Amino acid sequence: MIDKGISPDIVTYSSMVQGLCNFGRWKDAKDLINELMDHKISLDVITFNILVDAFCKEGMVKEAEDTVEIMMQRNVAPNTVTYNALIDGYSLVGQIDKARKLFDSMPGRGLKPCIISYNSLINGYCKQGKVEEAWRLFLEVPCKGLEYDVVTYNTMLHGLFDARRCADGLKLFQDMQARHVFPNLVTYNTLLNGLCTNKMIAEAFSFLDGMENKGVNPDITICSVLIHGLCKDGKLEIAGNLFNSLPSKGLQPNVQIYTTIIGSLCQGLVEEAKCLLAEMGKSGCMPDSVTFNVCIQGLLKRKLLVEAKTFFDEMYRRGFSLDSATVSLILDRLQYKGHDSIPLETISKLLPKI
Repeated sequence: MIDKGISPDIVTYSSMVQGLCNFGRWKDAKDLINELMDHKISLDVITFNILVDAFCKEGMVKEAEDTVEIMMQRNVAPNTVTYNALIDGYSLVGQIDKARKLFDSMPGRGLKPCIISYNSLINGYCKQGKVEEAWRLFLEVPCKGLEYDVVTYNTMLHGLFDARRCADGLKLFQDMQARHVFPNLVTYNTLLNGLCTNKMIAEAFSFLDGMENKGVNPDITICSVLIHGLCKDGKLEIAGNLFNSLPSKGLQPNVQIYTTIIGSLCQGLVEEAKCLLAEMGKSGCMPDSVTFNVCIQGLLKRKLLVEAKTFFDEMYRRGFSLDSATVSLILDRLQYKGHDSIPLETISKLLPKI
């Protein structure tokens, strides 16, 4: 366009950079920006921010830092959006100290952290398991004249439940409602996953009922979380009932749900597992490598070697490979039962190709 004498405006350039980044073509976006600078075209902070954000989302914080350096060399001052992207990027790659240092430096540069700044840093602390630091930052939000949003609550809830602070998580959910911050499906997913992980199944179903009473229909992800929690807690019958109720909720089981149920059935109800595996294929939801690995692991743990052999053959027929957890269990069986217990010729064909 430039070579043909056409002069697009900065909005057009920014849109082009954004489009490339949206498709993960950050290298092309960087090349475009370099080309524009070679043509002495003035770029604004918005254009640079697009590339900084793309690098940070990829975890490429060094490249993001280099882009900010170029901005400053061209007298384009980083703004709050720039800092938010960097804080999020540092948090993503576990460099929480750098994220905090950048966050703390904002006022000195004439920039005020916004709720997005707080959300990113809170998320970084939670990912590092530093829930107390995240909580202190969370409490600071209203003191700075800012209001919590649903992302703030979802992030803090996730951190609390990961730290097994379920009571604090439930209190925070009540506070969320009291402040009229409306929960979304991510909120409920976080709550239900946290409750199920901590074996609070009754409380999880209470929340599910509360959702439906408020007209919030659970999606397949939420149902998957509940089914996984029930199976892990040994409540296979209740999990089966929920599984069977999915069509009435307008939902179709996905491969993760089938895998969870089948894996649990392989702990002892092998024929039922085989039937469900066959039903899975007929429903159009094809089992994957994870499905078979989970089945075999369940059978090996129960020392059901004959039943496991049928799954080995089916895996080979479908072109799947054994994962490291399955291989480890096989090695254990070989150690205690000898080579005759496992079909080594078949196993060798199922090992991942290097």
